[in-house]
Amino acid sequence: MLEEFDNYYARFEKASIGRRIAAAIIDFIIYYFVCVFLALVFGSSSGSIFSFQLEGFSALIAFLLGFFLWPISENLWGQTTGKRFMDIKVVNKKNEAITLIQAFGRYFMGFIDCILFIGIIVAAANKDNQRIGDAAAGTFVVKSKYNE
Repeated sequence: MLEEFDNYYARFEKASIGRRIAAAIIDFIIYYFVCVFLALVFGSSSGSIFSFQLEGFSALIAFLLGFFLWPISENLWGQTTGKRFMDIKVVNKKNEAITLIQAFGRYFMGFIDCILFIGIIVAAANKDNQRIGDAAAGTFVVKSKYNE
């Protein structure tokens, strides 16, 4: 699997762990503030942006937004908003757009990657900076400017 990507490796530069972390932080900040907005609009906030609860319709919107921000946007454009800001992109081993199944695989394995920052540790130990979700889905994160 990685051998096929090595052929592209000379032409496509892998994304650094720092860029990937920054992109994830941007995505989570966007998601968080949208959830705060939903809580304020639908009245399930205690008056603070650090204490709110989403219920009913607002929770459904937040749930669907989470799917759109991560797996669906990665399938459609190869990037989340944070990845776009950090100029990185998700591709498969043939440097093609990832499938929806790969995108959801990355997304669900991301929950495991978050436990005790295992994803960062695994990516740091991997020569292709792949976290567990990337390895399971057969995806790679590369700098966008090399992927045009």
